Amino acid sequence: MVSAYVLIEVEPGLDKKVLEEVRKLEGVSEAYFVMGNYDIIAVIKDASESELKYKVTKGIRGIKGVRHTYTLPVIT
Repeated sequence: MVSAYVLIEVEPGLDKKVLEEVRKLEGVSEAYFVMGNYDIIAVIKDASESELKYKVTKGIRGIKGVRHTYTLPVIT
C-alpha cells in the first residue's frame, strides 16, 4: 500500500470549489489550502499504486479548475 501527498495548482477564483471537491474524493484523508507554488495539498492514504494513479489522474485532475498536480509518494 502507498500513501502520497498531492500538490494541486488551481485556476484563480476556483480554490474553494476545488478544495470542497477534493475533500469529497474517496481515499483523500486530508486536504488543505497552502501558500506557495501550489494552492492545495491533499493526502491519499493506503492505496495500491494503481489506485493512487487512478485517484490522481481521474479523481483530482478530473475536477474543473485543477491546472496541475505533483504527486509525492511517501517512502517508509
